[in-house]
Amino acid sequence: MISAVGALAGLAATVEQESPAPAGATPPVAAPAAILDSAADTLMHRMSDALAKSQFLSVNAEIWQDLDLSSGQRVQAGRTVELQVRRPDRFRAEVRSTRRNRGLFYDGQTLSLFDRAQNYYGSVPAPASLDEALDTATERFGIAFPLEDLVVSDPYHSALDKVLSGTDLGPVTVLGTRCEHLAFSQATIDWQIWIELGPKPLPRKVLITYKNEPGSPQYTAILSHWDFTTALPDTVFHLEVPTTARKIEVAEIKAKLETQHGEAKKP
Repeated sequence: MISAVGALAGLAATVEQESPAPAGATPPVAAPAAILDSAADTLMHRMSDALAKSQFLSVNAEIWQDLDLSSGQRVQAGRTVELQVRRPDRFRAEVRSTRRNRGLFYDGQTLSLFDRAQNYYGSVPAPASLDEALDTATERFGIAFPLEDLVVSDPYHSALDKVLSGTDLGPVTVLGTRCEHLAFSQATIDWQIWIELGPKPLPRKVLITYKNEPGSPQYTAILSHWDFTTALPDTVFHLEVPTTARKIEVAEIKAKLETQHGEAKKP
């Protein structure tokens, strides 16, 4: 998708150069350049390079997300996520909570979702790149992973593409690990990231504030158990379907997930 957008942008620039502007037309206003302090920019580059260069990547995340009940009360819902990546074309995510237990598998050719709690699964053909497969998960299954910025091929571009400003707030400690605290702002969200200090510039915490939504709900992820050395074989990324599992169409899976998301707001 990044390549396609770049190609379209280049084509648009060529058309603008070759086509004279109509008389009296208002020239287009360029988007303002992001205002990033050098320390924040440098550390984001270091973190992104460390993630992008890793052939194998495993990490655990504890996630807390604000939800509004139908009564109007706001609560936090928690879940855990285990991510495993083998570049350039393997991905697996296991999402667990008290009511959910799902696995998302990408083996380079097929993208599969398995709901263990309800014992159903679905599969679709997938593109041959990790970035495009993550887009397919969103478009076909209706699943979005806010942590996907950490596992795409270009984490720096993915994270900072729409950033308007960013600053380094200084060192803090996250669960005993010394980190640098960075804060960024975009049009619709503000987000913060805590990156480990020292030779391993790894993200340890991410917080997103959806400032345009009522009450500015937040999403928090605590990241742990980073592993770049354990080799991940093909079997990790291939879904072995239990004989008792029921296969359903992707459209039905998406409808079920949307219904369950609505149920989460009930008391």
